[in-house]
Amino acid sequence: MKKAILFFVFTGLALSQCKAQFLGGFFNQQSTKRKIMAEQIADLEIYQQALKKGYHIAESGLNTAHDLKNGTFGLHTAYFNSLEQVNRVVANDPKGKAILDLQTELISLFDKEIAWQQKEKLLQVSELDYIQDVYNNLLNECKKNIDELNLVLTPGKMQLTDQQRLERLDHLYNSMKDKYTFAGDFIAKCRKIALNRQQAIKEKEQLKELYGIQ
Repeated sequence: MKKAILFFVFTGLALSQCKAQFLGGFFNQQSTKRKIMAEQIADLEIYQQALKKGYHIAESGLNTAHDLKNGTFGLHTAYFNSLEQVNRVVANDPKGKAILDLQTELISLFDKEIAWQQKEKLLQVSELDYIQDVYNNLLNECKKNIDELNLVLTPGKMQLTDQQRLERLDHLYNSMKDKYTFAGDFIAKCRKIALNRQQAIKEKEQLKELYGIQ
């Protein structure tokens, strides 16, 4: 009888210990799972915060890049707009007026010479036509210079620095001066040919009178 009682007592104790171990292990496992889940949730929150922060930085970076781009574009636009303006120093440069004066004088030289040649009739028709052709070609070249001069001196037409505009004026002035110099030399030669013929005609008439040749 005592053995039976002891058997049940020991068996009960063993079952109690097993149950305690089982329940303890179960609760320990649940506690560990909760701990792991809590850590995962914490990690997820940290990740989301980092993601939001990263997105914010990226967004700010894009905005900054956009602002910088717009700012740089604005600077470039302002710079090129400034190149389209004509400084007073350029506008008041005497070479601008000198170019126009040279063209006017060139036209006057040719107009007077052609009128005189037509009146005196010392040159042949083909020679007069040649003079007119040279005159027309020079006028066309002068027009190109004047057109460029207007571009250089008119705001909004060309994107040039003040120095570049002044250099263009120098080039146009020298080009027009060369045309005027050529025109003067050409007309002088035409006049000389005509005067030589005039002199030859006079000498011929004098010889006729001298020798009584009709």
